[in-house]
Amino acid sequence: MNNGNTGFWPDSEITMQNGREAIAKQFEDMKEAFFAGVTVNELVLNRSMFIDELMLRLYRQFNFNEYKTLSLVAVGGYGRSDLQPHSDIDILLISREPITEALNEQISKFTSLLWDLRLDIGQSVRTLEECFEEGAKDVTIATNYLESRFLAGSEETYDMFKSRVESDMFWPITDFYRAKMAEQNARHSSHKDTIYMLEPDLKNNPGGLRDIQNILWIAHKGFGITGLRELYTNGLLTRMEYLELKECQDFLWRMRFALHLSINKPDNRLTFDRQQKVATYLGYTGEGNTPVETLMKRFYQTLHRVVELNEISMQLMYEKIFPERVIEGKIFNQYFLFRDNLIDVIDPKIFVTRPQIILELFLILTEREELTGIHVNCIRYLRNARRSINYHLYERSECRDTFKRIISHPRALVVALPIMHKHHILSLYMPHWENIVGLMQFDMFHTYTVDEHTMRVLRNIYSFTHEKDSEFSLFRQIYSHISMPELLFIAALFHDIAKGQGGHHAELGAPEALYFCQLHGYNRYESKLVAWVVRNHLYMSMVAQRRDISSPEVVAEFARRVGDENLLNYLYCLTVADICGTNDTEWNSYKDTLLRTLYFEARDALRKGLENPPDLSLHVRENQKRAMEILTAMGNNPLDIFKIWTNLRPEYFIRYLPEQIAWHTQNIINHSGEDRPLVLFGQNKATNGTELFVYAKNSNGLFARVTGVLAEKNLNVLASIISNTSNNYALDTFTFVDNNDSQIDFDRIPVIRKAISTALAASEFKPSRIKPMSQKLKQFKHPTIVTFLDDSNKSVTSFEISTLDIPGLLAKIAGVFSDNELVIHAAKITTTGERADDFFTVTDKNGNAISQQGKESLREQLVSKLDAVNSED
Repeated sequence: MNNGNTGFWPDSEITMQNGREAIAKQFEDMKEAFFAGVTVNELVLNRSMFIDELMLRLYRQFNFNEYKTLSLVAVGGYGRSDLQPHSDIDILLISREPITEALNEQISKFTSLLWDLRLDIGQSVRTLEECFEEGAKDVTIATNYLESRFLAGSEETYDMFKSRVESDMFWPITDFYRAKMAEQNARHSSHKDTIYMLEPDLKNNPGGLRDIQNILWIAHKGFGITGLRELYTNGLLTRMEYLELKECQDFLWRMRFALHLSINKPDNRLTFDRQQKVATYLGYTGEGNTPVETLMKRFYQTLHRVVELNEISMQLMYEKIFPERVIEGKIFNQYFLFRDNLIDVIDPKIFVTRPQIILELFLILTEREELTGIHVNCIRYLRNARRSINYHLYERSECRDTFKRIISHPRALVVALPIMHKHHILSLYMPHWENIVGLMQFDMFHTYTVDEHTMRVLRNIYSFTHEKDSEFSLFRQIYSHISMPELLFIAALFHDIAKGQGGHHAELGAPEALYFCQLHGYNRYESKLVAWVVRNHLYMSMVAQRRDISSPEVVAEFARRVGDENLLNYLYCLTVADICGTNDTEWNSYKDTLLRTLYFEARDALRKGLENPPDLSLHVRENQKRAMEILTAMGNNPLDIFKIWTNLRPEYFIRYLPEQIAWHTQNIINHSGEDRPLVLFGQNKATNGTELFVYAKNSNGLFARVTGVLAEKNLNVLASIISNTSNNYALDTFTFVDNNDSQIDFDRIPVIRKAISTALAASEFKPSRIKPMSQKLKQFKHPTIVTFLDDSNKSVTSFEISTLDIPGLLAKIAGVFSDNELVIHAAKITTTGERADDFFTVTDKNGNAISQQGKESLREQLVSKLDAVNSED
């Protein structure tokens, strides 16, 4: 390849046109060199040299040499000569004299040309004093100054600038260290304090390039270190640690370079739609998701190593920068000592000669609340041990005994287990964990890898029981009735342990959990309990969200499978913690209400005995009584109320709350005698969504028309309740949210009401426009699966449709129903990430269940219709 500063820029004056041509040629040359195997170190240096030549040429072209005290300086990544294809190019113009109007005008033209060249320029123009004033106020600006490099103009001005920036008076190292650590902690927090994000940021994630740079920034300011090798020669890293950190940096640089080439814009986020291309650019091959899985495994391993090396170097620099705070270790026992709030080990070889002491370390961390972490010496000995021990620790009985003591302590959920995971000791302890570390989950439902998701489920169990958040008061109440919480902890640890093995992970994980419990000395009942919870950990969520839990038959079947109240308690707690551990938005009051309702209904069924099903007529009469009290208090005549209720089927009074029944009835009374449909809107407090109630003459396609309008308005349906009267009216309820998962703005209601009324009155209806599938959604393929369910009521047909949640999905499904003249009796809408699992109960137009031939035809039509949309580019 060409050296960065030759062969591209024209001999003549640089203009927008010839400058863009030069940049395009250099970019293509750089891309070709990357695929030819040229190191990224060389590529970023050449890119910097290429930009250097541009800056020198433009400095002369705009006559900046006339200003004798002006200096052009590269700062930030450009100052380090580390320019990735789309890195920001940060420059600083410094003057010892005030900036004149004439100079400002020249600088404006200079900047305009750089922007016209489509370069990502970050520019500051300051006098020397302004530089110091601004830098003193902002550690980020001060850090940029540390990485400055002279480009053109007055060297004397630059030397004065550099001398001041490097002095102890400008950001004393003690202040600089504190500020950079606070900055790092804030950055980590903004990225969820984990390396295991499914769509990580190569630069800013914990363990990313910023963590390496932060080591060098502090080392430069405090000890004059300018490169990774000097961390070793100055005793901040061992030779092996330096080589490891350099390898990590080289890999992350190459990944970032590939990402910039593949997206051709300045972005460091490795989103799902970019991962496959980056994997290909880096030479990973294989079928399906294999290239991405292999790349991301390596990526997470790299981030993990950087996090550890960052912690080691930061602790060592802290001890050098704050020597007065380094106190003599206090002996705790024959193996450990405490250095302030950190635990250290006395014998450097003890972890290798007596591996059970590794588990003792984490037990002490759990039991002693004054300890906040592990001392750098101890971290190094742990790293050596895990690379030296060639078996899993749980094979030794003394290690298992200590692990049982750890897992029985609630603080283990937020102390021992997360730190064991952080330092890969959980992987050293048991092979099951090693298999899921950094394991990708290719969906829009999860935010984290399998291992990190599990850590968050464990943390949720602890926080929900120790914090006083009213949102999880039921969780705390149920948890208090669990006699052996450690069994819940083990079930949480193992609930996703078999992911990535093929097959149903819950079924595959149960025997692994059973073996683990038996190996650790739990009795037969305890071991089987954990295995049952692991096998069924998805069941409660599935029933609550995808079945009609107002149906006594559904609740009774759920209660029969659970079997007893003790198992119900374990299942509820794991279900809630699991849902809350997937992402930040999955848990809401709607899911809370569904699970709460199912829990209490199942508990009542178990307490009364499954042989004594509830009397539905009592439920109907109770809801009618309460609704009647509300309506008569509003001045309604009971005869008018009963006139409407006579036409309503009993299940209507079970599916709705008394307040909803009263609301419907009042508006139907007021609407009496009119042919046009009644369209009402209200707030659904359980979902934070908007509730739409439609009362209209029943007709084929009513459901399709309503859902079609909602899809046209870019609204997402969360749930639907379908009821039909004996006099052929439909009472349908749709709960929906906007694209931000919130209630719609009040001023949109009249427009939506009019659109629905128009659609219901029209002789034909088809949504005029439905938003296209997003680029992100296109990355996922979910073949449509239609599953017909056994139903105790043989006069209806129940089935579930599992497919990709494409825009307007319900409208498309409803269109198929309309074509087949099917009558919908119940619907349950569930969206999980990119996947939709929608439940329906239908009959044919004569009120009969669908025949076997009809089922096959319906399945074929749905699969054909939905998969055709799924496969669209």
